[in-house]
Amino acid sequence: MQRKFRRSGSLPNPGRTAMHRVRSAFAVGALATALIAAAAPAGFATTGSEVGIANNMYPAVKQMKGQVESLGSFTAFTANGASQIGGFWNKPAIDTSTMRGITSGSLRQQLKSAGPYTTCNPSSSNNCVNGPLHIDAFLSADQANVDAVIPTADGGTCTASGSVECNGTIDSKHAVAIGHLAIYSCSGSWAGSTKGDDPSNAGSPPLAFGADVNGSGNGKAQSPRCDASAIAGGAPTTISGVVSWLATSGHRIAVADPASAPFGAASKQALIQNGFTWVASGAGQNVFTGSACDSAGTACKVRLESGISQVRGAVTANAGGNTQLGLVAKSNIVNVSWTSSSLNGTTGNDPNTWTELDSSAYSGYGDIEQYGVALSGGNAGAAAAWEALFTNTWDTDSTIQSTLAAYGY
Repeated sequence: MQRKFRRSGSLPNPGRTAMHRVRSAFAVGALATALIAAAAPAGFATTGSEVGIANNMYPAVKQMKGQVESLGSFTAFTANGASQIGGFWNKPAIDTSTMRGITSGSLRQQLKSAGPYTTCNPSSSNNCVNGPLHIDAFLSADQANVDAVIPTADGGTCTASGSVECNGTIDSKHAVAIGHLAIYSCSGSWAGSTKGDDPSNAGSPPLAFGADVNGSGNGKAQSPRCDASAIAGGAPTTISGVVSWLATSGHRIAVADPASAPFGAASKQALIQNGFTWVASGAGQNVFTGSACDSAGTACKVRLESGISQVRGAVTANAGGNTQLGLVAKSNIVNVSWTSSSLNGTTGNDPNTWTELDSSAYSGYGDIEQYGVALSGGNAGAAAAWEALFTNTWDTDSTIQSTLAAYGY
């Protein structure tokens, strides 16, 4: 089941990955026959470790942290609470966690000599207390972010110029999860002013994905409330239906920016593959970035958000008065811990209207794979443990696989 990738111009064959085969087997109850005995007794867990996890995957990994501790012989992880505080991981007064949700692209860009997430400059306002730290593993939403911390000599993309800390190990690079897309819209039951604070407002609760000025959130919505009304006659439930629906004047959809987000690239492929004409500039433009869509009037059919975590917020906030649909990550709308409205204090799936897309809808893109990589810049023993976990155990452990499935992977 081991996977060792070297940098290439395209993703691995989407239909043949070990993760895909194992996840398919698990779905039909056949995973038990593929298990290997790899768990180490918790009493022997003596290796300390720090790990950064892409926001949308953080809740799932937090849920299975005990199993990760056991399999990797790690000391107990401290995990951040439901809402992340971004930036200064090395400020103990703010965040003493060793398992942390992060914005993976930002982490990649800031894995410099003082990483992670911020350079340590005690004379500046960031007040790096007890820093810098060096994380031992990086679970990203984007293969390119993982490649960016693997030295060029090992087939990655980063260089010795100091722009990033090139301490990723190519043998540890592994697909740790497969994302899924869903068509999302507001339901009539959760529209209006009586269902709790709107997730797009920066008050209480914070933005839908915790993306306030202090941080990047944990990839989970905090309120089901919608400012938008339900789509008259019901939302389309197939991607071909979405394309037909977009042909009506004033109808538009929000997707993540395909230039920077794998979920966005898969969304773009789904639309094009099912008959939508994607025009991002020039005559006949129908794709606009963020708020530019709001002022483009009926010309705008696709509103590009900076990341997958912002797509749901664009729909619930009724961005521009008329963004009725979104192609969201299933991991952002299932197993949600609600912190407002009548659902406050409960955990469950988003009660708005959504339909999961079959991956065949974006087969030209392939699986939406998320990757992990071990980093040798921190605890050498921990990096080796993460590499063993990724390549020998991750795909075949029933607890890991069942937790991923429960969180939308």
